[in-house]
Amino acid sequence: QFCYLCHDGGHTVICSNSACPHVVCDICIDIPESIATCLGTHEISFKCPACHEKEEHAAHSKPMPYFAFTQIVQGKSVPACSTPTFVKGVCERASKSQVCGGPILILHFICMGLNTRGGIPCLLNVVLEEYFMAATLQYLEVIFNFGTQHKLCHWQAEAQRLAASISEDTFQQKIIFISVHSEVTRGDLFGGKDEGGDDVAVLPKEFMDYLFAGRLQLLVSRATMFMLLCGLLVTFLQSICSFKESLLELRPAYTITFGATHFIGMVIKSFIVAFGDRVIIQGHDLGEVFTDLLNVSVELPMHTDAYLFQVEEQMVSGVPNPSSSVIHVKGMRYSWYHTHRHPWGCPLPMSCPKCSSICSWSPSKQGEDSLGAPGCISTCQSPACGFQMFSYQPCSYQVIKVKVGKGMGWIKQMGI
Repeated sequence: QFCYLCHDGGHTVICSNSACPHVVCDICIDIPESIATCLGTHEISFKCPACHEKEEHAAHSKPMPYFAFTQIVQGKSVPACSTPTFVKGVCERASKSQVCGGPILILHFICMGLNTRGGIPCLLNVVLEEYFMAATLQYLEVIFNFGTQHKLCHWQAEAQRLAASISEDTFQQKIIFISVHSEVTRGDLFGGKDEGGDDVAVLPKEFMDYLFAGRLQLLVSRATMFMLLCGLLVTFLQSICSFKESLLELRPAYTITFGATHFIGMVIKSFIVAFGDRVIIQGHDLGEVFTDLLNVSVELPMHTDAYLFQVEEQMVSGVPNPSSSVIHVKGMRYSWYHTHRHPWGCPLPMSCPKCSSICSWSPSKQGEDSLGAPGCISTCQSPACGFQMFSYQPCSYQVIKVKVGKGMGWIKQMGI
């Protein structure tokens, strides 16, 4: 690991708090020679600046001098130095960030016939290569095809060999990409070609069972999974339910997919670079920074909605065993809104359906339809037109405004 303050540094010292992942280097803090030889032993404890700040906030106290090094004297923790520790460095990242040292696994499953040259998984690998050594960053591309019973048997054997070569407990973080096509009328996922060369599509649950055959299923647990495909998967209720059923069984920590009918991978390049920096390198929780990643993605908002599925474990109340818990999948949809382009996350057509003028919509105003349902009204500003379009207000939503610009942001819908 590298120093969480400068993301570089010289010799590092690990925070003695077992729940804290931070290390700090001797370039960023003064380490007295008198205790330098005792660091890393039970004689001297080190408290990083982040833990010091956290303790102050928890105690609602005013800023106090920072004594980083302590020792136990007569059963009490006392400063090991007579003077406070001076922090020479400047925090170049968020205070919650760290620099993860790996090992990291990037695993890309590709349906046979897809051209993924220069794709998103490859970009993420390039981003991370600067931070991780070859021994701590593993990138694998695997082509699958189980369109016939014979091909399925071959794939199951291949999956077993792959699982045997990769230990599921070895990696600090696992990122799994699945590049595949989806069927346009049901949202089923393609597993490969049949004997006649035609595409074979199956329900998402069945697809995931085939893809992660045998012990390969264990590799998905606590991983982050990206579904790189068109948005038919999240368009049809049957496919969504089937997909969530597979997530309950596989239990990845997070799964990301996109809703565009004709999804273009290049629009999420900024997103994936930010993901590599904020989540993989700095160690932030994906759910906490997901909106931040969307905000740096310049081309993504106008092209597609983003879906985030999180597998959660909740304690069950009212049962004799207090340790009883239930696993469920929480689905969230993020839609970009703009007052006169995407009211309530619904894209308006470039041309007015009545007069065919281009980009003539006024900023939307709150209103109701003929039945009293709430929403936004957008009016064509072309002379002598005045055509109006109505955009319905979503259910169970949260508006997340962007820090820069007015009349735009993200609408987060729960219960997907």
